[in-house]
Amino acid sequence: MEVMEGVPPVINLTEVARTEKEEFEKKVSELIIEFGAENLLACMQCGACASICPLARVGFEWYNKKLIKAILIGMKEELLDDSTPWACVACNRCTEICPRQVSPFEVMFAMRRLMVEELAISTLAIEGDRSLYEHGHAVYMTGREARKKVGLPEKPPTTDSDEKALQELRTILKNTKLAELGLIPME
Repeated sequence: MEVMEGVPPVINLTEVARTEKEEFEKKVSELIIEFGAENLLACMQCGACASICPLARVGFEWYNKKLIKAILIGMKEELLDDSTPWACVACNRCTEICPRQVSPFEVMFAMRRLMVEELAISTLAIEGDRSLYEHGHAVYMTGREARKKVGLPEKPPTTDSDEKALQELRTILKNTKLAELGLIPME
């Protein structure tokens, strides 16, 4: 049997996997900071953000405070397997109440960016992307009949009612990774 020069006869994949996991765990917080959560390390886990977070109130397991803790200790698999960052409604209450200006809202969005990079995209995000492409809104707007009853146009004066703006948005979306990944139509 011929041994290649400079290559060990056995490669311990367990050791390689452990090393890669350790490297990722060291970098989770660094990646989140790179993706926009500059003040992440200022979090002192006081829980102010959790006290007003709609996600915590309705029972999502990884609401802002717990998500930040998981990032700080490098819980990659748990983070990538959870849809909470995609459920964040961007109310920004957490940022307003945070005594350390951590901006948990930005942490949620940075976590979304990391999940996309790791291709861990929640079905919540996929539905929102498709709605954004179809209607110009990530959350499908309802209440058209109610709008008519009170004398408002059926569609609000947004992308949904402006065909030119909607086409521009679709053109932009077609040139993103969303289209490459098949998350929006390529027409």
